[in-house]
Amino acid sequence: MLTCRLMNCVSLVKEIKPKQMSGPAPKMKELGTHIHSLAFRTCNHLPHILLKIGKSSSGPDFQYSFNEKPTSGLVKVLAAPTVFMSNSYLGWDLELTLKAGIYAGAYWEYTISQSDATRYAKQFVNRLLEGTGETWYDDGGLSNAMKQSPEAQQLMKTISQDFRASMACNKGDFSKIKLDANKYHTPSFSFTTSPTLKVLVGGTQEMIVRLDYICFDLRNCRWNALISLEIRDDFGVTEEDITNASLSAKAGIGGLTDLWVLQHQRGKKPFTTVFKFSFFCYGKI
Repeated sequence: MLTCRLMNCVSLVKEIKPKQMSGPAPKMKELGTHIHSLAFRTCNHLPHILLKIGKSSSGPDFQYSFNEKPTSGLVKVLAAPTVFMSNSYLGWDLELTLKAGIYAGAYWEYTISQSDATRYAKQFVNRLLEGTGETWYDDGGLSNAMKQSPEAQQLMKTISQDFRASMACNKGDFSKIKLDANKYHTPSFSFTTSPTLKVLVGGTQEMIVRLDYICFDLRNCRWNALISLEIRDDFGVTEEDITNASLSAKAGIGGLTDLWVLQHQRGKKPFTTVFKFSFFCYGKI
């Protein structure tokens, strides 16, 4: 019964006989009213956004320009030789840097294959060189790797706990539920967790948690929900990303410089990558 949509649960009013119910007859009427109420909410309030934090496609790392002069002494030194390099060469060197970071973590990468990871690296660079700046939607490979990461696993666990508790407090009325934005932050992936996610994604800018489907087994006072996460990341850099690079990122500082030059001196627009994955959550009313 858990596989049905809540709309179908309306038929339970006709199926449940008075002798199956404990308590006086008014309880039957009350249950029927509650079923119809939940069915109405399911038809009219899905999908339902539970949480939206951060903002992508904006901020310093999403700006681009031509012939911008760096303010940092380090970036000036690093960018100076690039005046003699073509866009295609800078793109080639950036792709080489991304792949080197992926290869470096080959011994503990488990969320995605090397061949797929390097394919994505090439796609990222090609999209940057196109300079259109349009949103890029992951085909599922990186999203699946993201879902398997410890960061995402912990995030899904926390969301499930909070949603389950809120469903109990609101007697199954999911339309009243909003997760506490102060408790969450957009995920960031480490090199030790997944070299591929660290190199191609790193920190993210926006996260949307959405309830896509829900169905009820009212005889057993249980529900089954499908919750999706949409995570957005801007593929762009600022000078600070170079001057304050982490230890793992310093190994690829040449690639970061390539990206900065293409973005801020050659006018290549940064773009936003969109990742999405879903999970089931179960509970009682």
